Amino acid sequence: MFGYIVLGAFLFAFSEKWEPLVAAYFCFITLSTIGFGDYVPGASFDPYHAQKMVACALYLVCGMALMAMCFNLMQEEATNKFRRLGRRLGLIKNDPVT
Repeated sequence: MFGYIVLGAFLFAFSEKWEPLVAAYFCFITLSTIGFGDYVPGASFDPYHAQKMVACALYLVCGMALMAMCFNLMQEEATNKFRRLGRRLGLIKNDPVT
């Protein structure tokens, strides 16, 4: 996830002429679905405006899918750890059939 944000920061810093830290902030805030709206890509129009908007949309859609997968993996890991802890403490006798 960190690498994806850094990659996006470089892309937005180059395409939008933002500072790298501002671009990383934009990527993190947007991918975490907070989206304050203080930085908006494509605010200045140029000949490649449409291509930049498509690339931005693809980056964000793929990033949100990646974020969802990461959260799902963390949830599964936490569930497994608590299930093991419950078995060790004797709180869980049999695992439910899943």
